[in-house]
Amino acid sequence: MPNEELEGLFAEAPSVLPPAPKDKSGWPWTEETSVSPTSAPGRDPWPRISVITPSFNQDKFIEQTIRSVLLQNYPNLEYIVIDGGSTDGSVNIIRKYEPYLAYWVSERDRGQSHAINKGFALATGDIMCWLNSDDYLLPDALFTVAESLGKGTGNFALLGHCLYIPDDGSALIEAKGRYESLERLLQFWKGYTMPQSSIFWRREVFELIGYLDESLHYTMDFDYWVRIARHYDFLNIDRPLSGANYHKAAKTWDGFRRYNQELRQRARLYWPSAPSLAHYRLLLSMYTHMVVLPRVRRLSALARYYPRRAWSLLMRTLAPHTSEN
Repeated sequence: MPNEELEGLFAEAPSVLPPAPKDKSGWPWTEETSVSPTSAPGRDPWPRISVITPSFNQDKFIEQTIRSVLLQNYPNLEYIVIDGGSTDGSVNIIRKYEPYLAYWVSERDRGQSHAINKGFALATGDIMCWLNSDDYLLPDALFTVAESLGKGTGNFALLGHCLYIPDDGSALIEAKGRYESLERLLQFWKGYTMPQSSIFWRREVFELIGYLDESLHYTMDFDYWVRIARHYDFLNIDRPLSGANYHKAAKTWDGFRRYNQELRQRARLYWPSAPSLAHYRLLLSMYTHMVVLPRVRRLSALARYYPRRAWSLLMRTLAPHTSEN
């Protein structure tokens, strides 16, 4: 359906979506964002926002994802769903919401990054993002983004916080999104605070930065943020913009172990070239935080009960480690 028709549809009847499953309630099942005027107060019409959802066999979560975008009731939305040829019930769910999507397809692809890039190639929005099919937007997220990244604001990229919801019943975790500088971003070992589902950027950024690196399986988001940060700062929004379902099928279910492993293997690719002070400063920081400090903590624990083993560990820590990355 053309975007003009979608805008009119939501302006008149935002609640025309298919009813939520009977066992679901709350956002985004039985609640929705209030409809806002067709233009921002004192400004141009609301900028078009393109949301890309890549998906593959996520029928447990994708309806929540889709509804969380559509029930934003954002008047200038372009929502694109790229499914990788799911064999579960995902396609039936997507098809149920077809009248409200700008575009969708279900076909084999080369993985998550390729699916997102296919969506980027179709997107026409002034503002862009991708939202995985096990994540979801929180109420008013798109209006907050539009007000912060709209024309004339002087901002080009932003990030907010993210709520992680474990499916094992454990407590919800709020991941505080915060950007300080490119140098701090490169020091991911001090704490990585860029939740992907709560990051948005303007089209000018995409036109300069381009597409995701499809060779990356875990860290294509980190790679993209670094590429953006080389040219633009991120505006920090002090509120949650998205939620993320943390489940066993998620790539990061292992406590981000494989994600961090890929980051560590590629870390130096993002650094200034050697020899330079910045390169060696990053090298020292990484070695200190990823090798020395963990061993010091272990040494402290061992020293209380096993002094000889603690001494041996200390010697290994202080010795040269040419094989460490």
